[in-house]
Amino acid sequence: MDNSPEIYIERLIEASKKKYKCLQDIILLTMAQTEAINIEGMDGLKKLISDKQVKIDEINKIDEEFGVYFARLKQKLGINKLEEIKSSDLKGAKELQQTIGQIMELLKEINELEKHNNEKAKGFLNDLGAKIRQIKEGKKLSNAYSPGTGLRQPSYFIDKKK
Repeated sequence: MDNSPEIYIERLIEASKKKYKCLQDIILLTMAQTEAINIEGMDGLKKLISDKQVKIDEINKIDEEFGVYFARLKQKLGINKLEEIKSSDLKGAKELQQTIGQIMELLKEINELEKHNNEKAKGFLNDLGAKIRQIKEGKKLSNAYSPGTGLRQPSYFIDKKK
């Protein structure tokens, strides 16, 4: 197997493109979560969260692969950071840097969507909590004015004339 820096860069580009695709999928899932929070409530979120976790697990594997090849590339070139590679020095270095830049942009976008969804979910949960409290208060009032349907005690303080 050829252990040239270009081969490592090709592998890093492949891994980065896979990650980029997964992140695009996560954006779509996150947007769907926004809709689920608005329309469906919490039931619709369960499947989306599960689907998202599958993508996150996939990204973690890709990141592991990326880490292995990046460590080999750093060792081969004697560098510590990707920025130390001059894009003109190695074939594919510029494409790798561009792909990683695109990944960083997607991560920012996902982060913003997640923040927005968290705010909406908190609002939804607060509204739900308020509704539950209202229902409980309503039940208390209802029970206070119409005691249970169980055994009723006769009233001893009412005169019964015959």
